[in-house]
Amino acid sequence: MSNKSINKDIWINSYPILIWLMTEPLAGLVDSRIAGIIGIDTLSSVGIGTTIYFVFTWIFVFLAYGTTPLVAKLKTNNELNNLKYFISFGRKISILLGSIVFIVIYFFNDFFISLFNPTDDIRKIASTYLIVRAIGIPFYLLNMHSTAVLRGLRYPKITFQSSIIVTLTNIVLSYFLGIVLGLGVLGIGLASSISFFIASIYANNIQQKKMNEFSTTKDNINEKNLRKKFFSVGATIVLRSAFLTGFMALLSNQASRLSMNDIALHHVLNQIWTFGYNFIDALAIASQTLVSEHISKGKKYLGSDLYKALLKITTVFSLIITVISYLSIEFLTELISNQVFIQLKNNYLPILFSLTLFFGSYAFLWDGVLLGLDKNKEFAYTTIISSIIGATVLFLLITNYGTINIIWFSLVISLIFRALIGGYFQRK
Repeated sequence: MSNKSINKDIWINSYPILIWLMTEPLAGLVDSRIAGIIGIDTLSSVGIGTTIYFVFTWIFVFLAYGTTPLVAKLKTNNELNNLKYFISFGRKISILLGSIVFIVIYFFNDFFISLFNPTDDIRKIASTYLIVRAIGIPFYLLNMHSTAVLRGLRYPKITFQSSIIVTLTNIVLSYFLGIVLGLGVLGIGLASSISFFIASIYANNIQQKKMNEFSTTKDNINEKNLRKKFFSVGATIVLRSAFLTGFMALLSNQASRLSMNDIALHHVLNQIWTFGYNFIDALAIASQTLVSEHISKGKKYLGSDLYKALLKITTVFSLIITVISYLSIEFLTELISNQVFIQLKNNYLPILFSLTLFFGSYAFLWDGVLLGLDKNKEFAYTTIISSIIGATVLFLLITNYGTINIIWFSLVISLIFRALIGGYFQRK
C-alpha cells in the first residue's frame, strides 16, 4: 500500500472519530458556560460533579478500547458467529455495569463530594447535579460499547452521528431546562442523561442492522474463550482506568482544596484540554483498528509505512496544538466560563498547559497502537506507572508550593513518562 493510500485510510477512519471527540467536550463546554452564567458556585459544583461522574464512567473505558480491536480481528478472520456472540455479551454487560454504578452514586454521592471539601451550598448543588446525571450512565456505557463495535466493523461514521445527537440534544436541553425553565444544575444534569439515552438507542439499532447483513458462517462459538478474553482485557483496562481516573480526580481534588476559584479554573482548563487533544485521540482510536488489521494479516508494525505515517502526523499536530493553546488559553477560559481568572496572568500556567498537549499527543497515540498490537497489559502498565509518578510529584510539591501550577506540572511529568514508556513497549 502506498503512502498516499495509507494516509487516506488513516483519514477515513479518523475524521468521524475526530468529529465525535470534538462534539463531546463541546457539550461540556456549553454546560460550563451555562453554569458560569448562573454563578461561580454552580460552576464549581458542576466541576466537582463532572469529575466524580467521569471517574466512574471511564473506569469502564474497556467497553470501547478493548472492544474495537477484537471486533476488527474477528471480522478480518471471518469469525462472524463468535463476533455476534461477543457483541451481544458486551451489550448486556454495559447495561449491567451502568446500573450498578448509578446505584453506588445514588447512595454514596455525599461521601464522594465531601472528598472535595466543598461548602455546604456547593455540596447540595453538586449532589443534585451528580445524581440526575448518573441516571444516564447505563446509556452512556451502552453507547460507548455500540460505537466501539461499529468502529471495529469499519463504520466509524456512526460514532460521530451518535455524538451529534448527544451534543445537540444536550446543548438545547441544558439551555432550555437550566436557564429558560430555571432548573439550574438539575436541568443541566437531566439534559445529559436524556441525550445519552437517545444516542444509545440510535447506535444500538444501527449496530443490529449491520450485523444482520452478515452472511452465516460455520465457525463454532467459543463462549468460554470470548468471555475470558472480554474479562481479562476488561480487568487489565479497568485497573489502568482506575489509576488514570484516580490520578485525574486527585488533581481536581487538590485544586478544590486550594480554593473554589481554583477548582472552577481547573474544571474549565480540563474541558479545553479534552477538546485540544481530540485530533490525536481520534488518530489513536482509529489506529486500534488499523494496527489490529495490519498484524492480523501477518505484517510487522514497527518500522512499517503505517508506523511512519502515524508518527509523522502526531509530530506535526503536537507542535501546532502546543503553540495555539499557549496563545489562546486566557481568551478561551474567559469565553467559556464568563469568569476572569487571575491565575492565568502568571505565564507558567499557560506554558504548563501547552506542554501537557505536546507530550500527551505521543502518549495518547501509543495507547491506541498498543491496543491494536494486542498488548493490553503493556497498555495498562504504561498508564499505571506514569500515574503513580505524577501523583508522587504532586504530593511532594503541593505542600510547599500550593498553587494550581503544581497540579498541571504534575500532569506534564506524568505524560512525559507515559509517552516514553508507551514508546518503549511498542518496540518490544
